[in-house]
Amino acid sequence: MQDYFLIGGITRLKIFRVPEFGPRASFRLERPGESSVICSVADDVARQFIAHYREGDIVAVTGAFEPRPSTASSMTPWAGRFRVRTLRVPEVIWLAA
Repeated sequence: MQDYFLIGGITRLKIFRVPEFGPRASFRLERPGESSVICSVADDVARQFIAHYREGDIVAVTGAFEPRPSTASSMTPWAGRFRVRTLRVPEVIWLAA
């Protein structure tokens, strides 16, 4: 899988905990002039994300697009998602401040 680097604003943030796997978060990354991207965050990255980021924050994320699982039923809705591996506040925001 190829890693991509995206920058955008956090919208539609949902935080939840799966007892067997720990904290998870999902959100849309709104990118001006481009399509929004559905993102998912898990494990240690989710812990960092939940502690430091909120709805409306601008973030830079690195990760990979996950296609629909081949084992999924054709009746299962699946839009695909971007699995976040790293995240941070973009430096350009700090330089502009």
